[in-house]
Amino acid sequence: MAFGYLLSYLFRTINAALAPYLASDFGLTASSLGLLTSTYLLAFGLMQIPLGLMIDRFGVRRVQGINLLVTACGAGLFAAAESLGLLMVARAMIGAGVAVSLMASFASFIIWLPPRRVPLAIGLLMGFGGLGAMLAGAPVEFLMETVGWRTIFFGLAIATFAVSVAVLLLLPDSPRQSSSWSRLLSGLAAIYATRLFWRIVPLAILTCGTAFALQGLWAGLWLSDVAGFEQGQVAAYLSIMAFGLLVGSIACGPMASLSERCGLSLVHLVGALSLVFFVTLALLSAGLADLALPCWFLVGFLINPMSLTYVVLAQSFTPDMAGRVNTGINVLVILGSFLLQAAIGWVLDLWETDRAGRYPVEAYATAFGTLTALGLLALVWYWFGGDRGAPADRGDGARD
Repeated sequence: MAFGYLLSYLFRTINAALAPYLASDFGLTASSLGLLTSTYLLAFGLMQIPLGLMIDRFGVRRVQGINLLVTACGAGLFAAAESLGLLMVARAMIGAGVAVSLMASFASFIIWLPPRRVPLAIGLLMGFGGLGAMLAGAPVEFLMETVGWRTIFFGLAIATFAVSVAVLLLLPDSPRQSSSWSRLLSGLAAIYATRLFWRIVPLAILTCGTAFALQGLWAGLWLSDVAGFEQGQVAAYLSIMAFGLLVGSIACGPMASLSERCGLSLVHLVGALSLVFFVTLALLSAGLADLALPCWFLVGFLINPMSLTYVVLAQSFTPDMAGRVNTGINVLVILGSFLLQAAIGWVLDLWETDRAGRYPVEAYATAFGTLTALGLLALVWYWFGGDRGAPADRGDGARD
């Protein structure tokens, strides 16, 4: 499961390093790059609800194993693609295939582990996601110069196939339900009916969704266009951001424990971390290149700790609903990230590029500044929009 999540994160973020090469080989504009990269997120998001139902119905092993087979096929197609259309189809297959790599693991932990161990287990798993993000930086840039992006994707196809086989052969079965599809869907509707769910969703989209969009593509272009870095420096900074993600992932458990000792819930912890994220985004929107290193490290560091809201929601319901709870919020976060990633490209295209193909600082200031303002509004709703405890409306499967 950890290697599956590592590959998921590598596929999600690799376009940040590949962007200049894909733009050169296929003549892509910023909006085309944004659309191509966000196709992953669209397919990823659309598959959340069906796969969440399937996890609760058929178990983690079957769903995750078969999905990784789809991912392997998508990676192979991406390597062989000769047009933007085929790249988008391949990217969509990859996104659909890895759609539940994290959520399936969350469901497994919630089913099998004591609640107090879940944040630590998630932190360790997310550490592998951080490793995947680090591989998408300087190591991918080195391989780009030696073997090219097509060979990289053929290699990833083989690796993903191997992990799929391992999951199908070695992962134990999780409990499966005999409930009808209509009952499973009614449980999902009960999740969406809770006040806590809708208080968290806007903030989750504007934090996790924005961070995914930045890490997946726009961080690399900001470093090139605003900070004026060469490609080697960009790859190094992307690796630093990925290292921040690794550190933040490992810190999830200790931060959750420390917060609990201080009498604060995970919900309060996520709110505080979100404020730090929006301050960092405001600094980036101001074009402060001198602060690029700490800012992008912080963006990486905060991605997974802010995802602890998923745990808050999941632990408010019974374990048999774990798949639906996690994918129920994740679908909105991922679809939001898809829209945000594409929207940043549309905003940038409102400006002309210079002779080097770089967008002006004002373009990034507008795009990032707008996200900062929306995020602060979501944070206000998060604190004052209703009960910060357990779900207000106890639907089917809710618990104390």
